[in-house]
Amino acid sequence: MNAFANDSLFDTVSRGFHNSVEKIADSNCLQKLLIPFYDRKRTVSTDEIVRLEGCGNYTKFFLKDGTKMLVSRTLKEYEIMLEGQAFVRVHKSCIVNLGFVRKFFVKKEGELELTDGQQVKISRRRAQMFMDRIRDFQPVALV
Repeated sequence: MNAFANDSLFDTVSRGFHNSVEKIADSNCLQKLLIPFYDRKRTVSTDEIVRLEGCGNYTKFFLKDGTKMLVSRTLKEYEIMLEGQAFVRVHKSCIVNLGFVRKFFVKKEGELELTDGQQVKISRRRAQMFMDRIRDFQPVALV
């Protein structure tokens, strides 16, 4: 029997907000973030996030549907939350989802092109970590 059978969907998603990350109990075990946006909280699946950009104590989310959201949490907090997922920090102010990397250019200063057409710089310090992660990255096939 499902452990969540007696709980409403809202209760399931709301529980554990202190970490802003929820594991959904299904066969795919997808990760979702509960993001405070304006006067409510929005649930966003990690496979919808193209990239995150930090600006001081704020983080800007760029989603695959073109939505942009500004959240009053640091990029470092989201880096910790997304550890072990298909995300890699490529610059002091940018985290990208490896599933949305279209191509990358290796030169003195590395650069990525994402599926939304945006180009993101890779810092020299983080280039090797990016190369290791993209080499080992296996996109998850959703059924």
